[in-house]
Amino acid sequence: MAKHFKTPEGDAGRESTGRFEPLPAQSTASHRRSWDDESDVTASGPAVGGDGYGFDAGYGYDPQPQEPVGRVKKRRRHRGRTAGIVVGVLLVALLAVGGVCGFTLYNQAKAVKGQAKTAMGLATSAVDSVKEGDFASVSSDLRELDALCANIKDQTSGPLWTLASFMPVYGGDVSAARTLVGALSDVSESALLPLADALQNVTPGKLLSDGTVNVSALQAVADTFSEAAPAVQSANQKVQAIGPTNISEVSDLVSKAKGGFEALCGAVETAKGVAPVLPQMLGADGQTRNYLVVAENNVEIRANGGYGGSQGVISVTDGKLEIGDFQPKMSLGIENALPVTDEEEVLFNQATHEMGSDSGDTLFTPDFPRAAGLLSQMWEIKYGQHVDGVVALDPVFLQYLLGVVGGVELPDGSSIDGTNAARVLMHDVYWNYDPSQQDAIFAAAAGAAFDKVLGGLGDADLQQLMAAVQKGCEEGRFIAWMENDDEEAVVKELGLAAALPDASDTSAAPVAGVYVNNIRGSKLDWFLNKDVTVGTGKRNADGSWSYPVTVNLSSTMSEEEEASLPLYVAGVGRQASDWNDERLTVLLYAPAGGTISDVETSGSATFSTAPEEHSHNGLQVFYGVLELLPRTDATVTYTVTTSAEAGDQPLTVRTTPTCQAAR
Repeated sequence: MAKHFKTPEGDAGRESTGRFEPLPAQSTASHRRSWDDESDVTASGPAVGGDGYGFDAGYGYDPQPQEPVGRVKKRRRHRGRTAGIVVGVLLVALLAVGGVCGFTLYNQAKAVKGQAKTAMGLATSAVDSVKEGDFASVSSDLRELDALCANIKDQTSGPLWTLASFMPVYGGDVSAARTLVGALSDVSESALLPLADALQNVTPGKLLSDGTVNVSALQAVADTFSEAAPAVQSANQKVQAIGPTNISEVSDLVSKAKGGFEALCGAVETAKGVAPVLPQMLGADGQTRNYLVVAENNVEIRANGGYGGSQGVISVTDGKLEIGDFQPKMSLGIENALPVTDEEEVLFNQATHEMGSDSGDTLFTPDFPRAAGLLSQMWEIKYGQHVDGVVALDPVFLQYLLGVVGGVELPDGSSIDGTNAARVLMHDVYWNYDPSQQDAIFAAAAGAAFDKVLGGLGDADLQQLMAAVQKGCEEGRFIAWMENDDEEAVVKELGLAAALPDASDTSAAPVAGVYVNNIRGSKLDWFLNKDVTVGTGKRNADGSWSYPVTVNLSSTMSEEEEASLPLYVAGVGRQASDWNDERLTVLLYAPAGGTISDVETSGSATFSTAPEEHSHNGLQVFYGVLELLPRTDATVTYTVTTSAEAGDQPLTVRTTPTCQAAR
């Protein structure tokens, strides 16, 4: 493909083929010099090079007839034209060299382009290997990528590329390409290769064996991330500073690179913060850490997931895991209840008055750190054991994990696995067993499942395991709280805190909330469908954004299921207008510094208490009570307006996980 070079202004519009062609012979008019009268020097018209470069009269040549002038003036004219001739010669030489250099640069660029294509293929292969947990291949791909990037960097660091970076218009594209290559080379050598080598030691098989986590391997990874972070940060700053480009391919590459380096920098920063505290959370240096694990039951739904009907402690010392017996729900009795706030009394405690005394009802609040604090106190009061953190998970998440490690057998001879765990634990148990037996079954199932999960992680397929964990976490089915502030900061960084927004942090990304609580004591929420839709936002004059939000709630219970409904599942004798009524409180939370407005309800189900405005921890809340009968539905529409300080950050909505994904 021909390489085009712009000609000087005097030959505008002409293009070179990319070949250097010598200039043709030039006719020069004779000139004479008289030392007596210092006659003027004259030259011919402009030299023109065939299909190469042409120069017009502007370069050291005066096309107008020369008028006689005095000696002094002629001397000055002579000097000016001499300088002009020198400049012209220099330009000819520069362009001649430029022709040769341009050809050389063109060939180098073609070679670099081919190498860059290979590099992109290696990068893609490395990413795929990470997803598959094949860290050995990652290391191999990155070593090849590192060598290739180093070669490209050497080629693009020469004087020709430096000169090309000063070209008008397209010099910025050359500079951008050199910056990208340099950044990738630096990151590859200083960060990616060491990280790939370290990660080879944290595959499930190497990380977990015989119920023990390899704490030293995690510590090595932590150190590697700390060492790699400065290189990644520096490279990211250079890439983000790249200015506008003109060539579409370069512009696309720069855009992708900026996004990729930003993501890499964010991931390394997160890992840098997480990795150092993992060893201490796993009982490094002989310490013992105790974590209360709460098995939530979504069929009696709570804002954070479900009723905490079973819980037990996992202890860790130098990475060795021990699972204690799982116990049924804890109850302190109302007379010994832990104190709750006035806001909590209104929003969560009117129906049962047991938020501070019943382990299941602590989860009425959507603020999991608060619920976990109550749970940890209850466990210490009840069993005399202090816990360092609380983890909550539901049967749907358990089903995701069993799908990776395999199923377990229950005391009655039945089994649960990756296809049926949620249904067995949240539906079949209630239909097939007496209420007096159900808690024991839940506890046995939880204990057996945890034994299976922890024992089988070492042999698990990493890609499948990561996908299962990621899905459960994104759906809010695995949440955690740590007593230690540094560890809690890590939990928040990982998105597992399930905490309400800080009302004072109005510049943070806006997070609204839609939560439901079963206040009847029934187990009808197996049939609950809940769908939340956020419409297109509209920017307001003050910089805030307003979004239409729609919440649909419905009961999918069939007539056949209704006819065979066990009384325990129906929750007869509690606060219900009908025996099959799925009585729910609906809680709509505004984001920090934001508001909720224009609340309207519709549908065949009835709000016995229409949504009314309240507050919780400085956040605006709308609270209503819904009577949801089988095969009825309710729709709530409203507007969420974000804080102006949040700017253009998009609204997200956190919401209560239900059973519908597992039905």
